[in-house]
Parts: sequence; structure tokens; C-alpha cells
Amino acid sequence: MKLGLPWRSDVFRPKSTLWAVIALSAALSFPSLMRAQETYPASEFVEQDVQNAMAAADIVALLDQTVGASAAAQGSPAIARTLRQGLYVTALARHSNIILRFEVDRSDTKQRYTIAEVPISADLGGKFLEFAQAALSSAEAVFGAEQFAQPWEISLTTANDSGGQVTVKVAGDAQARFTLSWEIASPRRPLDSFVVPTAFGSEEPGSEQIGVVVHFPTSLDQFQFLSTIYVGGVAQRFQDLPLHPHTWLHLTVTNGSTDRYVNVHFDAITTQGDRVFIAEAPASTDVGGRFLDLTLTRMQEMLSQEAANPGSSGKWQTEFYYDSSDNGVVVVAVRGEQGLFDVAYELQTPTQIVTKQPDPR
Repeated sequence: MKLGLPWRSDVFRPKSTLWAVIALSAALSFPSLMRAQETYPASEFVEQDVQNAMAAADIVALLDQTVGASAAAQGSPAIARTLRQGLYVTALARHSNIILRFEVDRSDTKQRYTIAEVPISADLGGKFLEFAQAALSSAEAVFGAEQFAQPWEISLTTANDSGGQVTVKVAGDAQARFTLSWEIASPRRPLDSFVVPTAFGSEEPGSEQIGVVVHFPTSLDQFQFLSTIYVGGVAQRFQDLPLHPHTWLHLTVTNGSTDRYVNVHFDAITTQGDRVFIAEAPASTDVGGRFLDLTLTRMQEMLSQEAANPGSSGKWQTEFYYDSSDNGVVVVAVRGEQGLFDVAYELQTPTQIVTKQPDPR
């Protein structure tokens, strides 16, 4: 990890706060990351992103074959699965890891070559599948009963100096339509020094983490109710609260040892009813109060402007970031546009190291 990795989502085309969080967490976890990029007078890499609209059952089946239990248990020969014309992924079981090899067909020579090869732990791959399965099931059930849905996404990002960077993402929209995306980048290398990507071709370990983003519509009154999360001296807080319509995701807020902070905790409830930890971080009531003031001021301003002249207000966004090195990252982001408000929780599991496992024989 000491040599530069693309970290494309933050550096080149930001898509959400969470990607900036992932890049920041990686840089903090591996301080040499940014310094090492500067050792290349010129560098290059290639990337390919594809997104496919799919039924929930098809997404679960493909993830099971690539990052889930079926991938971890499969023997040889491994199967190259087609993601798009000329783009393939092969899952290779390696003890407690899964190697994801991405290959493309070169149009001029018709030869197949590897663009990225990254490791993930079977444990985190299994959790990612459980989270995706729970989110898909929850979205289908709520939409079927209420005709109501809100955007969400769950991503697994893995990066390795010798193999590249890959993000697998499952997402749902406000109509409960689902997509599976693959964001693939080759390793960053000095100019004209492309080498065949390999998962463990460097002495430095890789890293992996899961990201979760869920959105909710809100109003000024509803947000004032949610604001009790960050207010000091409150005895009754949220206890195992399902975040409707994302009912698979539960929020618990507990008081810290003093009124100066609270602990904000998120669990996933799987389709089997198991509880799986996602992230927890402490938030100070001081900074939390400042975030609330900023947000409520912008809400009130926008509502006044829209009441006086519909469509006249400008877009805005406020964010509150807090983290714990052992337990993950939490970001609360509130957005306003034309008098309508959206609140999002953006979570990241603790960053884990992925290393080559010795052969048990």
C-alpha cells in the first residue's frame, strides 16, 4: 500500500461524501500513500466502470459466486463470469481470502489480459453479501406494502498496490429498482511501466472496507426530532430503531460517560434475523449542536425563500463527520433543494488489512 493507488472516486470524480471518507481513512491508515504517489514524475492507470440493472435475486446469485460463500468454497477450475462484452471476473478461493481477477479482451489482438486482481477476506465478502441481501429484501418488502422507497447503496472497496482497486456496489432507487456496479482500476504505475496486476505482488498489505449510504426525506419538524441524537442531557434516546424504509439498518444512540458526547451505533439485521455490526463512533454534543444550528438555519431560510418566491432558493448541504479508528466512520449529510430536504447516513466499517495467508499444508 505504500505506492500510490488510484483512489479514483475521491481524486478524479467525487460521487458522494463516503468516497472522500474512504480516501481520507486510507490516507490516515497508510500515511505513506500520498507521499509515494509523488515519487512518480509521471504515472498512469486505466479504469472501467460498469453498471447493470438487475433483479434482486440475480444480484444475490452473482455476489454469492464472486464474494460470498460459493466463491470462498469453490475449487478449481474457477469460472470466468461475464460482466459485459469482453469484461470478465473470476473468483479464486485462497484460504481465508478470495482473489477477484478482472480480465478484458483486447480488440486488436483478441487476447485476454488482466486489468486488476485484488484480494478480499472471505469474512468481509460474506458480510457484504449479507448486507446487500438484507437491503434488497427490505426495499422489496416495504415497496410492495407501501409503494415507498428511498435511495441507498452498499459498497465493498478493496485496494492493493500490486493489483489495483475495485469497488463492488449494490444500489436501489426511489422506485425500488436495483443495480449492481463494478468500478475497476489497474495499479498506478510510472509511465510506460505496466505490469500484470497480481493480488499479492507487493510486500505491503491491501485494505478493504464496506460503505453504506441510506437516504430519507425529512422536514424541519422531523429533523428537529432527530436532533435529540446530538443534544446533551437527554435520558431517552434511540434504541434499536429501524431506519424506515431501510428497515434492515438499526440505529442505537447511548449516552457517553459525560454529557459531552454520545455514542452512535449501527447494526444490520440480516434476512436470517442475525445482528451484524456495521459502525459506531462517538460524537460530541458541542460539534453536534453546531451542526444542528447550521442545518436548521438553512432549512428555515429555504422555507422562507420558497414561501416568498417558489424556486428562488439555492441548494445547500451540511455535514457532520465523526469516526473511531476501531469502529468505523459515520457521516450525517443534509441537503436542501427547492424547499425539499434529504438526510443521509453515510457509514464505513473499520478499514481492514488484507494479507496473503500461508498455505496450511
